[in-house]
Amino acid sequence: MPRSTQPKRHLAAEIAAAIRSGAYRSGEWLRQVDLEESLGATRFDIRAALAELALRQTVEHVPNRGFRVAKPDRQRLRDMLAVRALLECEAALCALPHLDEAALRLLGEKADAFDNAVAEGTTTSQSATNLDFHDTLYSFAPNRALVEVAAETRDRARLWPVVLWPSVRALRRSAEGHREILAALRAGNAVRVAESVRAHILGSAANDPDLDGAAPE
Repeated sequence: MPRSTQPKRHLAAEIAAAIRSGAYRSGEWLRQVDLEESLGATRFDIRAALAELALRQTVEHVPNRGFRVAKPDRQRLRDMLAVRALLECEAALCALPHLDEAALRLLGEKADAFDNAVAEGTTTSQSATNLDFHDTLYSFAPNRALVEVAAETRDRARLWPVVLWPSVRALRRSAEGHREILAALRAGNAVRVAESVRAHILGSAANDPDLDGAAPE
């Protein structure tokens, strides 16, 4: 029997996007039967998606009651982002001496791919191209343990299973952040590299939703 060519849906990401868009309020109960109907998914798949979001503290599981939208622990989130910034700054600095012209061209292409996704891509393509830019940069760092821990910390510091931006403005700011990082790398300026990576992580509304609106359009 031929295997389906349809890509597997990421239901946790779809539910997270609905929460982030304001479709569900903090503390609101998520009725699984309603999610099954609105998303056209099975009870098993909906429950698996909610369990994934519970691990990220996007939703809260209350035994014998169900799932409700969680109120994120903002202090813990910011603490995790601070740790992530330390690790990713170090990974970028480790990569810097190993970036030749070919590597810088490749990073430029990855930044272009994210720009294109911002202009006309889906949430999934925006998330994938954003992560690809960072992962490509860190792939040039010889300390693989550092890169692995940085990636694990990045995953733990996210409220959502994919990178989700709350507005077009936030997306554009991330694209600008990539360009600032790339300019610092091309200049071979270690101080600028560290500063740009840190600002990109700590200043992104994709990482801390409270930051959306911090800058005018």
